[in-house]
Amino acid sequence: MQITFLKEIVGEIAGKQSRELVDLLVGKKDVNEFLIAKKLKLTINQVRNMLYKLSDKGLVSFKRKKDSRKGWYIYFWTLNTSKSLELLEKKFLEEITQLEQKLKNRKVKRFYFCEICKVEVSEETALLNNFTCPECGQVYSLAENEKIIKELKSRINKLKKNLEMLEKEKTKKSIRKTKRKTKKTVKKKRKKTAKKKKK
Repeated sequence: MQITFLKEIVGEIAGKQSRELVDLLVGKKDVNEFLIAKKLKLTINQVRNMLYKLSDKGLVSFKRKKDSRKGWYIYFWTLNTSKSLELLEKKFLEEITQLEQKLKNRKVKRFYFCEICKVEVSEETALLNNFTCPECGQVYSLAENEKIIKELKSRINKLKKNLEMLEKEKTKKSIRKTKRKTKKTVKKKRKKTAKKKKK
């Protein structure tokens, strides 16, 4: 599930083609950009362009090393999973807020629709135009809000479920990170005690 979320945010920032980057970077550190380009069948400039967009948002980090033979710089990239998930969480929350505002407007305001132009306008706009479409002259009809309200509620619920799953993924990741830190600390303490016993 985590990879799906990562692909979503990476694709939104750097384009659909960049979603494949996640498969190459997730769980790995310092991946050579030439290897990425080869596996994605893209030029090095196309890959760098995608990675720079992600880097601007803090989703990837890089190390730069100079090639001793050619004199060029080679970049080694690492995906920042935590930052990516945080950014996606922020995006979900913003979308939910916007959709809830639209839902609120749909519940309290009336909208009108031009059958010919397929354009929807607010009641204020319809009133300014004497309830006729300025493009074709057709009289506006009252728009059906129930279908749109139902659709908005469905989208909000889907985003909230995704947000819950995202929270679970972040919690799992945090637990794994804590376990790794604990193991390292225990190893260090064991080494120190072993050294003291030898003395």
